[in-house]
Amino acid sequence: MKANQLVYLADVIELMLDAVCVVDKQGRLVFANSAFNDIFGYDPQHVLGQKVIDFVHPDDREQTIATVQSIIMGERKPHYENRWIKKDGSVVYILWSARWSEEHQVRIAVAHDITERKLMEVRLLHMAGHDELTNLPNRSLLLDRLNTSLVRAERDHTNLTLLFIDIDGFKEVNDKYGHAAGDRVLQNIAARLVHAVRKSDTVGRLGGDEFLVILHGITVKADVISLVETIRQQLCLPLTYQQHNLEFSASIGVVQYPDQQEDAEQLIKFADRAMYQAKLLGGNQAIIYDEGLI
Repeated sequence: MKANQLVYLADVIELMLDAVCVVDKQGRLVFANSAFNDIFGYDPQHVLGQKVIDFVHPDDREQTIATVQSIIMGERKPHYENRWIKKDGSVVYILWSARWSEEHQVRIAVAHDITERKLMEVRLLHMAGHDELTNLPNRSLLLDRLNTSLVRAERDHTNLTLLFIDIDGFKEVNDKYGHAAGDRVLQNIAARLVHAVRKSDTVGRLGGDEFLVILHGITVKADVISLVETIRQQLCLPLTYQQHNLEFSASIGVVQYPDQQEDAEQLIKFADRAMYQAKLLGGNQAIIYDEGLI
């Protein structure tokens, strides 16, 4: 290749928006273009000779090492992904295209920054499974988690408790103070429920003013009753909204596994029936489901 062609090629590589990296068999960086600095925050001249695996996110290193080994063995990798830690400590998602040069004993890799796309995917996935108003898991995600919890409970021979919660007085708040006040109540109820349970438990919104809580591993019924009562009391506390005291309470239906050995949908129906019974009895109370309810 003529000298002017080499200069032209070098200029083109420097102008590329993707990072072009050359890595030796020991995993040390021997060349990187200017885009390396744009994507990762490191001046390539300051990191030449360093092992690139040290820049990879710790959770992705094992898989990255395995992928690199397959590339060195001659396998082409037009597309593989991992995460790097940038100089400023933030995480960048990278789509790589790489192959091994047996002649030069180096790996040539091109890095394309896909962070924006990945974060959008995460946001869309979160939105698909969460209620927009309260940011709690929605019905779809709740069913998925309940099914998973039932499988775990059956496998580990542990207990599971399901609470179906309906807010007493919610319609009156909406009618008297408007939907903005009702939304504030729902957000506040969501926060109170999350605060009242453990991190290992799940709180979700089924829709409207109906919430579902999945409690794991509470084997003593008295402990269940005590926790449910604590939740009921928390939900009875008034809320101040635009100098108005909004008053509401909760009717709670309780169903327990393995007392009721049913699938997720049926357990929700049982908890709903128990909640409805609590409503019929005047609300602001919890009822544990049994076969004699309906």
